[in-house]
Amino acid sequence: MDIRIGSTNGISQTQANRVGQSIDGAAFAEAMLESLGVKLSAHAKARIQDRSISLSQERVAQILEGMEALSKKGVREGVLVFRDMAVVVGVPTKTVVTFKTPPFSKDGVFNQIDGVVIME
Repeated sequence: MDIRIGSTNGISQTQANRVGQSIDGAAFAEAMLESLGVKLSAHAKARIQDRSISLSQERVAQILEGMEALSKKGVREGVLVFRDMAVVVGVPTKTVVTFKTPPFSKDGVFNQIDGVVIME
């Protein structure tokens, strides 16, 4: 099931109200991820809005799986690489720091990263 940012699929209005605003963009993603114990940074929220990123239940599960794999290796800051995006995560705090989507520049650099998981 594909969950588009801005819809209310899979999230109750009570959960939406807990976020403190109506369901839209980053608020929806935040509510969905927070229900699973994952936080979104302000930068990640902005990227969701600006780039119209959609998350499926499968993608959220993969993000959690990737964070767990990084955690088992003692990684503090990592990148989850998918075919269509990269997700920078803070592992100890279970925080999505940012999303990177195509076009990927050849000079793009991720700094302060101590682990990478190729997800697909």
